[in-house]
Amino acid sequence: MRGARAFVVLTVYLLLLGCLTSMVYYAYNASVSGFGGAVDTADLGRTVFATVVLIELFMVVFITPAFTAGAISGERERRTYELLRTTLLSARRLVLGKLVSALTYMLLLVLSAVPLESLAFVLGGVVVEELLLALVILLVTAFAFAVFGVFFSSLARTTLVATVLTYATALLTTIGLPLLLLIFGVVLVDPFTSGPSSSASSWLLDAALAYALYFTAGLSPLTAAIFTEETLQQEGAVLYFWYQVDATHRVPVPSAWIVYTVAYLLLALALLVITVLRVRRQETQ
Repeated sequence: MRGARAFVVLTVYLLLLGCLTSMVYYAYNASVSGFGGAVDTADLGRTVFATVVLIELFMVVFITPAFTAGAISGERERRTYELLRTTLLSARRLVLGKLVSALTYMLLLVLSAVPLESLAFVLGGVVVEELLLALVILLVTAFAFAVFGVFFSSLARTTLVATVLTYATALLTTIGLPLLLLIFGVVLVDPFTSGPSSSASSWLLDAALAYALYFTAGLSPLTAAIFTEETLQQEGAVLYFWYQVDATHRVPVPSAWIVYTVAYLLLALALLVITVLRVRRQETQ
């Protein structure tokens, strides 16, 4: 933040995000006008909001590791890690300092796009709960993937290996899990239309399949955001909703953002503790 690069990146990021949002806005208007229909401002607001949030989500997933993947391994490669070990800086303060420095800038990028998200309020179709839940998912994603980068940076000897491992994890959670969820949903259950497939032998098995689907959706930032939006739009539920298993049974299902937040915070905290222990052990060697 002491140089011009941080502000140049922020400016370019907001310009690109604004241009993409404008393209979606005009493309939506053109498509509706081309069919001779009136523009549904509420639907347009939801489209603009979803576009901004998804772009931010991918930005957080694939940019955050770049700030942290070389946090510790880079010190080794520059031969400055031994100098850090000779100071009074503890392992915990070293790891947390690397983490906070990356998260501060990512937090600036996330919050700077809030005015673009708020444009959806002018158009309609978006409520305050959607904006707050989107911010929660984005902030949890930034924290978790920053911890992933620091963890692999302490695990690997080179920044290249740490970067590859971090981005492989990002691809697996962001793209791999949704593909697995799609296959699972097509084969076994459609949660939003038809309910569990007729192949299930009892309502308990149907409920178990539904829980497996929703909890799997909560393990990916992309599907967690999509499922949270769907449940909020269709069920009006922020914390949980009732899933109708059959004509006589229904079960409560937590919203995907809760599953995602709890799972990723616990995983990130566990990896953070492991990282501090690894750095502390390396100091004593």
